[in-house]
Amino acid sequence: MKNSFIFLSGGGDAKDSFELDKKFFALLNNNSKILYIPIALGRDKIGYEACYDWFSTIISRHSLEKDIDFTMLLEDDNIPNLNGYNAIYVGGGNTYRLLDYVYRKNFIKNFLDFIKSGGIIYGGSAGAIIMGKDIRIVEEENDKNYQNFLGLNLLEGKSVKCHYEDNFDLEIFSFVQKIGSQVLALPENAGLILDANSKVIEIIGEVYIFDEKGKRHLCI
Repeated sequence: MKNSFIFLSGGGDAKDSFELDKKFFALLNNNSKILYIPIALGRDKIGYEACYDWFSTIISRHSLEKDIDFTMLLEDDNIPNLNGYNAIYVGGGNTYRLLDYVYRKNFIKNFLDFIKSGGIIYGGSAGAIIMGKDIRIVEEENDKNYQNFLGLNLLEGKSVKCHYEDNFDLEIFSFVQKIGSQVLALPENAGLILDANSKVIEIIGEVYIFDEKGKRHLCI
């Protein structure tokens, strides 16, 4: 298996994710191409134009000496051949809406094949949560009775909680007991970098892991 990487962002703003973003773009060579997926936001065409401008700014901030291009994938677009991309950036929004799209478009196999072929995937907030085992950790987002809740399961059976704060602990412990899944909890200014085998290779900020034994700092 080639060197693949999975980036998980806690879901903060550009300042919160600056260090993680910096490391993401550092892995990309000149003339790299990114597939940007903002579908979780569920915006109209004008709203997605703002997403385009935002992602263009992020690229400019971190890739001044590189020519990096991107394609923005919208809900009605055909799924492109991922062989033409070096990285996939999956943005935040409603996690259930995003995962429902992934199922409807039969996109899961594409993601898995992309990782196996040496691709880089970045998930922010909802984009990070769908990389885990089960998205019912954010069940409050299921505002339209979506039926899909099993994520891409790229993290050795762990689920992901973004925007983490201490007052979420009881909710997370309840989820652990109900689902039997460990939970990676990422505050907005935290992030993780993993390899294709789900091994954590770098931790940015304070990340926590919850299991039946309790809560502890995630360490390498």
